[in-house]
Amino acid sequence: MRRREPQPDEQYSSGTQTKVPAIGRERELVTEDAYADARLDNAPFDPALRGFFRFPGSHTLIRVGGYIRTDAIYDFSALGNINQFRTESIPAPNLDASNYNMAARASRISLETRTDTRWNVLRTYIEFDFVGPGNTTNFRLRHFYAQLKNLLVGQTWSTFHDSDVIPETVDFNGPNSWIFQFSPQIRYTHRLATRHAISVAAEQPSSGIPSTNPVTAQSVSSTSPFPDFVLRYRYETDDYHFNTAGLFRSVGGVTSSGQSDHVFGYGIMASGLVRLWGRDNIVFQGVYGEGITRYFNDTKNLNLDAGYELSGSINVQPTYGGYAAIQHFWNEHWRSTVTYGFLQVNTTELSPAETYKRTQYLDCNLMYSPAEGITIGGGFLWGQRVNKNDVTGEGFRINFLVKYDLIRLQQDVKKVLPF
Repeated sequence: MRRREPQPDEQYSSGTQTKVPAIGRERELVTEDAYADARLDNAPFDPALRGFFRFPGSHTLIRVGGYIRTDAIYDFSALGNINQFRTESIPAPNLDASNYNMAARASRISLETRTDTRWNVLRTYIEFDFVGPGNTTNFRLRHFYAQLKNLLVGQTWSTFHDSDVIPETVDFNGPNSWIFQFSPQIRYTHRLATRHAISVAAEQPSSGIPSTNPVTAQSVSSTSPFPDFVLRYRYETDDYHFNTAGLFRSVGGVTSSGQSDHVFGYGIMASGLVRLWGRDNIVFQGVYGEGITRYFNDTKNLNLDAGYELSGSINVQPTYGGYAAIQHFWNEHWRSTVTYGFLQVNTTELSPAETYKRTQYLDCNLMYSPAEGITIGGGFLWGQRVNKNDVTGEGFRINFLVKYDLIRLQQDVKKVLPF
């Protein structure tokens, strides 16, 4: 999959046609997840707009996308999640019980529109998967947003996230330390100069804190007095890109007696992609922060943003982690990716002994694509969880997958606007 980014001197077609930059560059995406992300000036991923059709009687182009995916999974010991390889769910100590599972929950369906307006292109994007709560296959909303020029409203990846460094893992859950958050938000992106851009965003807040104060024994309801604020900078060339972002937020809650307690949290992340020889590449991400565990793939539901001190007051908990992955193409049809991730949370003194402390993640896979839109693959996953009391558990999994795209595009076509 390729996307195309406009240059400052680009020219657009006139009339009522959807605008397509006349000058630009293309680069290959590591995974299809990045397609859903909003781009500077709504630049199309494919200059030919393959797969789009005109909605009758309108100036709107529509594209239906998605894929059907089935996973076959074998766990050598019992893991907390039979569908996703979540290192936080690994029992510590281990449970001696193997398990086999099949699932199609990672399948997706999407709808994209592009409409020409007097102010530039309006792009809308909606995407669902079937990762419902528990082990259900209910619809889960991933993306639902609109972007006019560079102003975005709706739900999509957090601005604290870099979709271009998502590695291709055999498990659709991804690395433990990956920044993974779908956030309702308002975002504005501005081009500073050629290849440089900044984004500012106000996003939906949510405080992940214990439901009970262990000192006073009072119940606590999480509250957030203002949005999470994100500032992001991006630099990109034909061979690599660098992304860094800062996050500022409030974490806290109110007790059953009406006493409010809030502290400030922050996060800093850096990520990038480096192209090697041919189509090979390396991606990486590193993050440090306090009060930001809800943004990590592994800890987003563990309520570890903050904990309680002996004084009975709340305090943010430091968190740091990162991952790196290298992808190698053996030939036109075969490729492999190796991904390693690490994540640690330094919890407060009053947190329980079995509280999450540290996890590691490893994914090694081999993928085969006999034709565009078809992927058959398999791989080995290893994970480790360490609790606050240093009790350790490990998980081993073999995962096979078959994935078919809903729409298979033509390969060699000229740029055609369907009007």
